[in-house]
Amino acid sequence: MNDSLKQFVLRLLQGDRPAGSQALENTLDSTWPWPAWLFWTILIGGIAFVVTIYIRERESAGRLGKTVLASIRVLMLMVLAWMLLGWTWQQHRTDLPDLVVVIDDSGSMALADELEDASLRANLAARLKALKFDELTRLNIAKTLLLESNEKLLKELESRYRLKVVRMSEPGRTLETKATSLVQNVNAIEAKLPASRLGDSLREVIETQRGRPTAAIVMLTDGITTEGSSLQDAAAYARRKSIPLYFIGIGNERPPIDLQLADLLADEAVFLGDAINFEFRLSSRGYSGNAKVSLFRDGQSEPLAEQTLKVTGDEASQVVRLRTRPAEQGDFDYVVQVEPQPREMNTTNNKLSRRVAVREEKLRVLYAQSYPNYEFRYLKNVLERELNRPGQEGEERGFRSVLQEADVEFAETDKSAKAVFPVSREELFKYDVLILGDVNPALLTNSVLENIYEFVNVRGGGLIMMAGPKYLPLAYRDSPLAALFPANVDSFTVPDSDTIIKNGFRPRLTPLGQNSPALQLTDSPADTLKLWNETLPQLRWFARINDLRPGVRVLAEHPELRGLDNQPLPIITLQFHGAGKVVFHATDETYRWRFRAGDMYFARYWIQTIRYLSRSKLLGEADGVELTADRDEYQQGEAIRLRARFLDERAAPTEDDGVLCIVQHEAGQRRSVRLRRDALNRGLFEAVIDTLPPGRYRAWIAAPVFPGRPPSREFRVQSPPGELAEVQMKAADLQAAAKASEGQFYRVNDAGKLLAALPPGRHVRVESLPPEPLWNLPWLPIVFVSLLASEWLLRKKLGLV
Repeated sequence: MNDSLKQFVLRLLQGDRPAGSQALENTLDSTWPWPAWLFWTILIGGIAFVVTIYIRERESAGRLGKTVLASIRVLMLMVLAWMLLGWTWQQHRTDLPDLVVVIDDSGSMALADELEDASLRANLAARLKALKFDELTRLNIAKTLLLESNEKLLKELESRYRLKVVRMSEPGRTLETKATSLVQNVNAIEAKLPASRLGDSLREVIETQRGRPTAAIVMLTDGITTEGSSLQDAAAYARRKSIPLYFIGIGNERPPIDLQLADLLADEAVFLGDAINFEFRLSSRGYSGNAKVSLFRDGQSEPLAEQTLKVTGDEASQVVRLRTRPAEQGDFDYVVQVEPQPREMNTTNNKLSRRVAVREEKLRVLYAQSYPNYEFRYLKNVLERELNRPGQEGEERGFRSVLQEADVEFAETDKSAKAVFPVSREELFKYDVLILGDVNPALLTNSVLENIYEFVNVRGGGLIMMAGPKYLPLAYRDSPLAALFPANVDSFTVPDSDTIIKNGFRPRLTPLGQNSPALQLTDSPADTLKLWNETLPQLRWFARINDLRPGVRVLAEHPELRGLDNQPLPIITLQFHGAGKVVFHATDETYRWRFRAGDMYFARYWIQTIRYLSRSKLLGEADGVELTADRDEYQQGEAIRLRARFLDERAAPTEDDGVLCIVQHEAGQRRSVRLRRDALNRGLFEAVIDTLPPGRYRAWIAAPVFPGRPPSREFRVQSPPGELAEVQMKAADLQAAAKASEGQFYRVNDAGKLLAALPPGRHVRVESLPPEPLWNLPWLPIVFVSLLASEWLLRKKLGLV
């Protein structure tokens, strides 16, 4: 029989009720033995024959009478057709299709998002409050969607489906579905699962539903998967099983704000009044805007320095430097921190601390010069004032000078002057810093020059050499000091003494120079850079250095002129040589910085340089070495920074890659890591490792060799990432998975559309009730006879009989 006719009659008999609203399914069965086309041919042919007959009736019946008579006769044919079809009313007891609601109870669902939409946040807060939920966590929002308005959503689902509610942690265990018990069980769910296995859980739910008619699976989740198969894999499997997935995404789609400080580097010990540079890395995730970093001394509320930086949320990092000058002695804990943002969840990585020893130590400096030029006169006055204390006499003085061309009476009248340069090794080694101006090497014996070389290499002293027009560096071509120059002596070019120099220049700081404590002439890095570039008086005379030795650090360079290697000509250089440090000035005109400023910048530069070269003195004779890592725990793939710090710089290896570290996994595998020297810190070596597999590790220094147990450090690499490694709601993943399974994805604010979109599902017949025949109903003959009698009476009245 034609299906459309059957459906029409079925809807007529049922009152057009939705098929899934009850547990009975109604069908119409016909006993018509021949093809449907034959039935329709006979019925339509009969109706056409009746209409034709009545069209030809006498005109005395009138058009209305003919129409009524034809209609009665057609109705009689319809009653006969009903009886010929032999329809029976068949009822089947059916089972409602299943609908599974999965609640994500992983740890990330315990997060309380700072929603940017204020109206949505206020609306959710009010709805949660009505259910007595205190926190606006993701799990509480999921519970609210199910339980609000007297469990409206659950009741609607129960009326249309065989409802199952499960937790992601136990996808095979259905919560009690009785009204009271279900509400209690939903309320009792806690977000404590340490990992999100969304893909595996959905697959297990589908496997549990094998053999059951399942209309859909609804999941309330943030979409975060940290273990197991992905949502895409689960969606593909669900589509093969013809089960659509419907997701309600809960949580903030934007990455969480996280400002993080790492890799704090600062000197272990400084002189009182020295600048302490705190260098660290600031990285940001999920936040773009201004971030304020500050430096505090532990226990004090006022910052010592602060800086506002522009950051982006692309997880890029930038190096930050904050500076302070301690005004008192002692061991102090300094703290650098970045101001937390309102939506920042993890603030434990917003600060770092470092202990710094501030000492006031007596320094001994020897300054040698051949003739009394301006540099010698002004620098001698500064050092006498700064280093010589009242009451000190003779060798007790912190500063001594040697002027080779001075009269004999000069050493007798000037209390800080020495008649001759120290001859013995022991006498020279009593000094911390040696300054060599334009000294005539012909007036020094070869053994004295060798002592100066050993003063740097063996004693670990600091040496400052200044180029001059007469002797240094050209006269030292074949001397033992030739190896201490930043370049081969033959590569130096000194201006002719008869040349008139008209153009001046301001040395330009290199990136290393900007971070060098010695060159910080103000308390602000920006002001210092501006001072060097715009304010300091210009210099004129300098020696050209055309070919630097490997390992030489350039701190200041010529702003315009370049050497044979097309690099800017160096003006101030630094190199580590043996156990000591050597600073070379290509000019002897720093006294020009006194113009209209007095000793403000001139004295500050020289005192800071001398103290920088003497910092190993603050650590005494300690030969200790420490090996550190920037953290105790890392996620797999994160960079691990190892640092070896020689507390006495004099004990550090001569080679820039002279520290070899062994990193051993707990299972026994080893790898060698070569640590390289920091550009400005002779005693600091570091390396970065980023390919270690998960596990516990122990690292120790294998070279140089230490007596007894070598310095070591333990750390751990974790995998997989923790549940809170990424906490933003994965809307794109949920939407893609829903589309792949032919389902839908909704956010919290449009979750009300879910009910209308859910498919009705397939009802399964479990029992057939006895059929009720419709073709022989008692009222059918009565209707037929009534129609027949009505037609006869009407025909008689119209005179057609």
